[in-house]
Amino acid sequence: MKTFGERILGKSIRAVEKGQPGFGITVLFSDGTGLTVHSEVSLRMSDIPGGSYIERVTSTDQEITLHLAGDDFLTISIDRQKHDAVELFVYQDTDGTYVVAN
Repeated sequence: MKTFGERILGKSIRAVEKGQPGFGITVLFSDGTGLTVHSEVSLRMSDIPGGSYIERVTSTDQEITLHLAGDDFLTISIDRQKHDAVELFVYQDTDGTYVVAN
């Protein structure tokens, strides 16, 4: 079974949509997959062509960071001390597989 990082490595972000307050954001990838985040996020995304490509993924006990081209990134907080949501993020793959981190 692939890890979350393995599943999203190399994907390109098509759009980032903000949900209602308290309902997080949704990241849509160019291949039709998506990621919904229900916790604190930090996003730095420039408008450089091809800059939304995920080059690597790093993880600590507090956060998962999707490193994009240049200095761009998307950091997802997974710190259970700060967020008590059952699902901190949900990723839906092209084959219908859901990956939930909590």
